Amino acid sequence: MLAAALPLLLQLAAAVPSLAIALPLADASRQQDLARAAGDAVNRLAPVVPSHTKAHTLPSLSYAPGVNEPLYIQLTRSLPAILDNAIEITKHSWELGTLTEVLLEVYNPELTPFGFLPSAWNSSAHPNLPLTVVNITAQALSAYDFSGAPGDTADHATLLSSSSPRPLVDGAGSLGDPASLGPAAWITANYADQVRRLNDTGVSGLQSDSAYAWAVGNQLAALHAGPHSDNGTISQRESEFQLWSDMGYMIPPFLAYLGLTTNNATLLGEALRQWSLESSALLDPQANLYRHVHYFDTGFWLTGNGWMLSGLARVLAAIAKSPYAAQFKDEADAAARTAAKVFAALLNSIDDAGLIATYVGATDGAHALTDSTGTTAVVGAYYRFLVLRPDLVKDLKPKADAAFRGVVAKINSDNWLTAVVDPQGTNGFIRNDAANTRSPEGQSLLGALWAARTAAGQ
Repeated sequence: MLAAALPLLLQLAAAVPSLAIALPLADASRQQDLARAAGDAVNRLAPVVPSHTKAHTLPSLSYAPGVNEPLYIQLTRSLPAILDNAIEITKHSWELGTLTEVLLEVYNPELTPFGFLPSAWNSSAHPNLPLTVVNITAQALSAYDFSGAPGDTADHATLLSSSSPRPLVDGAGSLGDPASLGPAAWITANYADQVRRLNDTGVSGLQSDSAYAWAVGNQLAALHAGPHSDNGTISQRESEFQLWSDMGYMIPPFLAYLGLTTNNATLLGEALRQWSLESSALLDPQANLYRHVHYFDTGFWLTGNGWMLSGLARVLAAIAKSPYAAQFKDEADAAARTAAKVFAALLNSIDDAGLIATYVGATDGAHALTDSTGTTAVVGAYYRFLVLRPDLVKDLKPKADAAFRGVVAKINSDNWLTAVVDPQGTNGFIRNDAANTRSPEGQSLLGALWAARTAAGQ
């Protein structure tokens, strides 16, 4: 399904207008069977991306004058090209979800939980349409079966009550990863008709607003239809119940965004509940770190900790921007205090270069090598918490600033983030520098890092 959209994905930027060591597996076949949700299976089926000369078409950015950091200014200037690179290599479900969320945070913060403006969401002529995100989403869903979609309806919220469970894109066995594209699909449902009325947007193949809203309802139904634990925790995998720290970024923020944009307290509460259930199941209370997978990769994988913290930032921001902040005050405070302990454990482990180990606490081998992707995710989430709950994390800012410098120093002259783990987990979720690994989520998360520090203004 998703592979068919890849040739078009290369042209998407043109649409913009102006912690312990992991447990070894018994054998290689089991390792492959348990590889990351949207990993090797899709990778083997995806066509090779042809080499091409990229045109840097994403708009330039303005930096926050209050950030007295030369490397922040450098990142501001480089970020459009960095995100062009992300667009070039993004193809799997969770990568698409991360990329689209980051593009919104960078170019349309008024449509994200962090800067949400109801006036922008409800505008019938929004002056800053998220064309790149709409284009990416439309192409990712180009093979989606829209037969059965309803006719135009003004009340998209009613379409969330779908009885046709179906993911937005192929998750290659993952239940949670396709949900990460849910916010972008919901935004597309809000603006597709506006985009279709314009000329020369570079966006093609759009369905109606209602068709995309119906597809989002199907995605929501798919989550509810999948495996759950006895206490209601949604599984990260389709075939059996599994908990992965990755799901903290994939599932709860989707629910929270739907709740924010439809003024639905039930969805907002469920988002926070799901995150809290995942957190309680995966958190090691002695280390204050999250395990990667609840039963086989039980080490403190850095990127997984970044997923959990980044996901909570989005959930808490959505609740804060909603009319229901007071209703969830105690639960939100408890989650934030848990996150603050995790931030402390992570940021107090940075090395002299400002980076954190791939598996926090590992002392030798590939697990102990530092990881730029995970460090980026953690520091980006930290700057969001510096705005959301400065009372809990402000003392960690010198450490976070050092990690920021460490990450930006790992961006090479071609605007690729280096020293990154293999996001497919082909031979473990570790670095393989000899393979010149490029990380789609690492590239995208640099945008999240920039947007978070820009919003923090310090």
